[in-house]
This record gives sequence, C-alpha cells and structure tokens, in this order.
Amino acid sequence: MEPIVLKLVGKERVCVISVALEDGSPHSAVVHYSHQAEPLKIFIQTYPTIKVQAVSAKGGSAKASVVIGFSEEEFVTLQMRGGVRIVSDQDYLERIYRIHYAKHPDAEKYKGPETVFFEFTPTWYKYSDFKGDPEKIIEGKLAPIEN
Repeated sequence: MEPIVLKLVGKERVCVISVALEDGSPHSAVVHYSHQAEPLKIFIQTYPTIKVQAVSAKGGSAKASVVIGFSEEEFVTLQMRGGVRIVSDQDYLERIYRIHYAKHPDAEKYKGPETVFFEFTPTWYKYSDFKGDPEKIIEGKLAPIEN
C-alpha cells in the first residue's frame, strides 16, 4: 500500500464502519480504531451492539466498508471496502490489545467480558486529497479475504 495512505491511517484516530443488517439495510458507526500496516488491518473495539449482532448473524464475518478522514481543512479521505470479522483467538487478541491500547490508552478501561474486537481487512481502497494541486487520487486492490 502507498506510504501516503498508511500515513493517513496512522495519523487519524476515528473512522466510520458500515455493515449490512440482517434485513439488508446499512448500519454505520463512528468508532476509534488502531491498525497494523502490512498487511493493512483495522482493529475496532466495541461491545455487543447492532453492528456486532449483524456480523454475528453472518457467522462472525461479513462484508464492510470503512472511511477515514473527516477534516474539511485537510480534505483528505480514505474509503475502503473489504471484510470484517470478530476476533476470538486469545493470542491474537493479546497482540491487538497492545496495538490498540498504545494508540488509545483510555480505551483500556472499557475492556471487559463484553468487549468485542473487529478486524477489518480491506480488499479495495481509494485515497483522495482534494487540497493538493493537482488533486491526488490513488485507487488500489488488495489481496482477497480468505474465509
């Protein structure tokens, strides 16, 4: 993935994640996230919510989209499509905890038996910088998600 894209992912702290509910209607939520760079994975801490129910109803993984970048001053965004899954492997969760709580130390106080972590893996992305001259658009495909 382009370094400029990873720089944006590393700088920002919140994103919008969207999933389809059981009836097919979309559901979006603004959430804090952390990430690993290679391969790009977005980690989201949540608790039993409508988005967790929607992903659980699909067997623990589902298609999703994520958007990062909301500043009108910077006017840089990253749109991604891919898949989201509920992480249940305890060893992997321990690794995610270290990554997530390094970026969001205050979030650790919300960790408990109800805590759920999502792992979002993008398969497509579009980076847009509308303030640059010229404007910069970078679009790419990533490896498909293995189920």
